[in-house]
Amino acid sequence: MSRPSHAMPQGPFDTLEDAFEVLCAEPRPLGLEAGVVGGLPARPLPLTELRAVLLHPSTGYRVRNQAIAVLLDRARSEGGRWTVGLAGVLVFGLRRATSGLCEVCPHKAADIEAEALAGLLEGIAKTDPARNRLAARLIWLARNRAKALVAKELAEVGRPGRHLTSEVPARPYGHPDLVLIEAVAEGVIEAADAALIGDTRLGGMSLAEAASRLGMATESVRHRRRRAEARVVAWLGGPPMPRAGAPAEGLGEAAESSSSSAVRFRASTPYLGGEGRPRIERANDRRPAACQPPTDTRR
Repeated sequence: MSRPSHAMPQGPFDTLEDAFEVLCAEPRPLGLEAGVVGGLPARPLPLTELRAVLLHPSTGYRVRNQAIAVLLDRARSEGGRWTVGLAGVLVFGLRRATSGLCEVCPHKAADIEAEALAGLLEGIAKTDPARNRLAARLIWLARNRAKALVAKELAEVGRPGRHLTSEVPARPYGHPDLVLIEAVAEGVIEAADAALIGDTRLGGMSLAEAASRLGMATESVRHRRRRAEARVVAWLGGPPMPRAGAPAEGLGEAAESSSSSAVRFRASTPYLGGEGRPRIERANDRRPAACQPPTDTRR
């Protein structure tokens, strides 16, 4: 279907979705055969319909992971349309994963999306379909590459200018997500542990929900997160982690409350399966003008 001439310019994700819809259109839609994945409807499923089924809350983790494993295996072995198909199934997660990055540097939104897709292709090539939490890993790797671009852009903004006139100093950026990305890159914690911290500390996911998605006991997930946080704190040279139940700041237990500011103003991240990030109006945004959100949020 052609877009009106006055429509907003397409970004890489929009182009991906258009290609995905064409591949899944009649009379020969790209899809999974009946019975390939247990727990799915016993009939051929176009990938557009498969995506809707996988995103539905009633679909269990095992079915989701197995379906993504089938798509990943075909993307790795056949490439082409199956690579587009897998990316199309994950595109909503990719949008959620990069929305915050695009808000930080809106003038680089198309580049951020393109980097995320490049990271996804790299992730497809090096991810074993037999591993667990495939969707989370692929989206994490895609976001990791996009974040590297944003970090480079912010570093460029922060360099001394050539003008003789005084300018507002660049604000230092220590976004928690970027800290977790660096911790994974340095081998301080595993990507799965960073995902757990990101979803339950910075996002709106409860420990019970995370435990359900991971197939673990809630208390085991709590201990796993505390151990990972302790490694991050030690790596950052910070104070010891507070004990459970004690008043805490930053990564402390008090941050679990959904009423805390750290959670109230941050939506779920996509690592273990979130619902996206709301746009926030900032009355007094001190970031450099080049990195401020646009006033027109139609994109």
